Amino acid sequence: MIDMKIDQYHLTSDKYEVKVNRMSLDSHGHPVTSYDEKSGINRLVEVPLAHCKNVEDALRWLRGYLIRTGSERITTMDQLARENKKIEQQFDTYIKERVPEGL
Repeated sequence: MIDMKIDQYHLTSDKYEVKVNRMSLDSHGHPVTSYDEKSGINRLVEVPLAHCKNVEDALRWLRGYLIRTGSERITTMDQLARENKKIEQQFDTYIKERVPEGL
């Protein structure tokens, strides 16, 4: 089961799919939670963005989403390639910081 957070995005999985959600953040950048009385636990306040068949597709979708919704205006293929590479490096850094080597 996948349950990982990348900046304000939250990837979760079940046996059928990987879901990409955007978490609501407070003014300090911490995820906002809401108490679920039925289950008795705090749940993240999230907006669903995508349902993907595997982690690779979820990360590919998220990379495209970040490019489409980013603040930089992309007008050339070189800019697109640089932005794509930058996001891939952010993902790689995030994963390397959290996953033990050799796993």
